[in-house]
Amino acid sequence: MMKKGVWLLFIFALIFVSACSNNTGGSGATDTVKVWTYPVHEEYEDELKELIKSFEAENENIKIEYEYLSWAEGPQKFDIALNSGTPPDIYFGKPQAKYVQTGLTVDLKDRLNVDVSDFDQVAIEHMSYDGGLYGLPIYMFLHVWGGNKQLMEEAGIDYEKIQRNGWTWSEFKELAAKANQTNSAGDQQYGFVFQGTNEELLVHLAMNNGLPYRVDTSGALTWTGDEILETMEYIRSLLDEGIMPRETAAIDPAKRMELFYNHQALFFGRAIPYFDPVVEARNQQIEEGEIEGEKIDFILLPIPHNEGEQQIAFGGAEGYMLFTQRNASDEHVANSIKVLEHLTSAEAGKAAVDLALPTVHKGAEGKFESKVAPYNEEAANVLAGLVLPPNDISIEVGALDDQFRTEVIIPTFQGVLNGEMSPEQALDRFKQANQTIFGQ
Repeated sequence: MMKKGVWLLFIFALIFVSACSNNTGGSGATDTVKVWTYPVHEEYEDELKELIKSFEAENENIKIEYEYLSWAEGPQKFDIALNSGTPPDIYFGKPQAKYVQTGLTVDLKDRLNVDVSDFDQVAIEHMSYDGGLYGLPIYMFLHVWGGNKQLMEEAGIDYEKIQRNGWTWSEFKELAAKANQTNSAGDQQYGFVFQGTNEELLVHLAMNNGLPYRVDTSGALTWTGDEILETMEYIRSLLDEGIMPRETAAIDPAKRMELFYNHQALFFGRAIPYFDPVVEARNQQIEEGEIEGEKIDFILLPIPHNEGEQQIAFGGAEGYMLFTQRNASDEHVANSIKVLEHLTSAEAGKAAVDLALPTVHKGAEGKFESKVAPYNEEAANVLAGLVLPPNDISIEVGALDDQFRTEVIIPTFQGVLNGEMSPEQALDRFKQANQTIFGQ
């Protein structure tokens, strides 16, 4: 006969094994899929909860645990988890070389239960890398430029024409120069304000000056010739002529928005379509006396292109990617795929509409009501059609490009913005880095 103490230990062991099996993905057990995401927009967490609720109602053996990360600290937290071999099953973002190189990303090709033809093809390409499909999109993002509607109307600028047809560098400069004055509040007003703490302005204008990709398909750096020099010279002219603030190198996104809200910027960047509802919410707060300020209306605008060059909108796709741990079972990966598919389904298309972006899932078209002004909605649709497919380069070349961006482009462009380096000197540095980093 089994002794009482041994019997109790046997029961506890059974309980422990049963509890552990709930997270293994074993047949008949409850499998937990972990999702890490971000505040995609102000109400996204509520949308996510509804998506989880509808999924779990149809899949009683799968439980979804989500963690809401901050934009400031989340990427670093994810990188630490990924490098330690313990990433979440599903992560919000877009594929990058450093993710794929770990071997923990899961290629979804031939593993999906849904048809990828239900998604926008360019968006699908942006969720792919080096021949593999590592996620599904929930929207196509747009990083373009914007304007102050009131100031544009005062200057007699036809913003709807610009939204439809675009504008050249010379046309933009001529219009922006009109705003160089002191505004009604006694503050300096600028024709153009852009955040200067990274290389984004240089990328926007280089793309619209015959340099759609920084590295070509052969792995060669393209920023070593007249086009990038001309781009930097154009930016310097905007600074030297007072169209942009001389302290642009120190302007971060928060300062950029402050200048826009204070009616000190006729045009500004980077701008996204979501600024339309954000600005409208601020106007409502002003009207109700919750905050002080002058109401303003936002205009979504294309990036100017150099004469004779193709107009391009900077953009891409973001959604959910699939990762695996080294000891994950096939059943757990299959369950994670089901969750990912639901989080990017037509039901999830509301996120794109709330962000004032075109939907990327065919089933979501016309399903949700837009919250933006008609002229901005039309502009977003036009601009989405000007987004290029991702650059078709290898993981190894992508890693070199990341190194070039971090170690060379950002500090060099800062030097151009603050006047410590001429465009010619910056080009020489790019050429030197091309030799040391790319070996060319």
